[in-house]
Amino acid sequence: MDKGFLRKVIVAVYVIFVLFIELLGFAYSNQEDGKYQENFIQFDRGWTIDNMEINFPYEADDEFTICNTMPKVYGDQFLIFQCYYDEFSIYIGGVEVYRSVDNKLFNAYTNIGKKEIHLPLKEEYSNKPIEIRLDLQDSLYGSEIYGAYISTRSGYGIYVLKKQWLQLTIAVILFFYGICEVILALYFIFKRSHIMRKLSFEALLYAGIFAVAASVWLLCQTRLLYIVFGFGTGFAILEIVVFMMMPIAFLELVRAVNFRVSFWDNVIDGAIAILVMVLFVICIFGAIDWGQLVVIGHVYAFIIMGLSSYYSYTSLKETKRKSERRLIATGNLIFLMVCLLSLAMYINNIDSNYNIILVLGLMVYIGTQVGVIYRRIGLKVEEEEELVQVKELAYTDSLTHLTNRRFFYDELAVLDDKELMKDTTMVYLDVNRLKYYNDNFGHDAGDELLKACADCLNYAFEDNSTAIISRIGGDEFIVMLVASENELNRRLDKFNTLASGWKGKYVKGLSAAIGIASIRDYPDVTPEELCNLADDNMLLDKKKYYSESGYERRKN
Repeated sequence: MDKGFLRKVIVAVYVIFVLFIELLGFAYSNQEDGKYQENFIQFDRGWTIDNMEINFPYEADDEFTICNTMPKVYGDQFLIFQCYYDEFSIYIGGVEVYRSVDNKLFNAYTNIGKKEIHLPLKEEYSNKPIEIRLDLQDSLYGSEIYGAYISTRSGYGIYVLKKQWLQLTIAVILFFYGICEVILALYFIFKRSHIMRKLSFEALLYAGIFAVAASVWLLCQTRLLYIVFGFGTGFAILEIVVFMMMPIAFLELVRAVNFRVSFWDNVIDGAIAILVMVLFVICIFGAIDWGQLVVIGHVYAFIIMGLSSYYSYTSLKETKRKSERRLIATGNLIFLMVCLLSLAMYINNIDSNYNIILVLGLMVYIGTQVGVIYRRIGLKVEEEEELVQVKELAYTDSLTHLTNRRFFYDELAVLDDKELMKDTTMVYLDVNRLKYYNDNFGHDAGDELLKACADCLNYAFEDNSTAIISRIGGDEFIVMLVASENELNRRLDKFNTLASGWKGKYVKGLSAAIGIASIRDYPDVTPEELCNLADDNMLLDKKKYYSESGYERRKN
């Protein structure tokens, strides 16, 4: 059995066992799971309007007064009223004890953030009549009171945490998922963008940004941040900002997945981004209220979804791979169904969990798109690996495994428009007596001689990071590097020492004619001219070798 698979099975069983133990702890613990009455009271009974008892949620368009009698309360508790309000005044025992204040942002009035009333309580409020004069906001689908509670701030935070556990769990998962996607995408965009298509990683980047924005949006909607930190207006504006940014990230994701990069696609995308920015600026200066921006945002979100659906539909028609077509079609179908379901929930009750359904549906859709992305990346990796293999064959000498003539002259061409460093040097080598070995010992001996020369060059020059070592002909080698005169002499001495002491099956030592040309000596030449000069110097050295050794060049 595959050990890697076995380890995965063991880890999965271990995680399931730990989760099982946790569930047993919750199921069979004798600790009470109820709300401690001195800290938390669900205060939604006994409320009357004009002496008629009402039930929550309660809807009203005009200003009204709602009455009840306070229970036993303590000084560390709050009365929490869940409603979207414009103004309110609270009277206990006929005395006004609390009233709303105008929310301002940059000296501009806004009713955003008026989602809950938090009245600090005192023990003397116990058992006294309470009246709340309320003017609810005019929302898109009605104005309602959703609930009333008496609790400490921490107790209410725990209550919301338990009630909204699913939404909070999804928010946390989306946040870390999004951060991982963003980091992964940025890594490949900046470090490995030459391997895969840039658009594929841009799509991953926008998928991650959408997930983070959706996480912040869900977290703001739980009201937990406001309960813990306060700053209701700030978190409400943050909720609206990420709500407006989510469709943009979603559209960018769909564009990248479907390769929508035409002029008009860019124009539409830019116009939408500018529109959202202008709306933000207008809200900051108070020309329109942030609450009105929510209404505009819904219209704009539906436009984005329609545009995204169109992009997906056109891509679906053009996609040739059947598996990819099925994946895109499945995501589109789920996306449409979830949008319709969340819209129905929103119309029925603006405070419903429509946001969870919508975000989960969008993440399923994004998941299908990311699946397409990873499939394309996988195919691209295969193509790149095949391309690397082809390039390796095209640029590598099969005998010595050094780079070949084509590679060297491609590198040389890159230097044509660049100013060469003064220590740039060409070392041209021609192996001596190759014909002798081929004629007397066979081509295996000649091949061994060439391999020996390649090995000696590698040992002598490979630790210089600038060195390019290539075989450019039958018995001709060249080294291009940046090295001082002392370093060059040291490396050539090392090469000659290794070459003279080389021992193989046929070869007992070798020598090579060497020609050197450096920018130090020829400051105004081109890279190709420098190679020619090194070649000329090599021919002089070869002539000297045969003259001094007594060997006949044509025979030996």
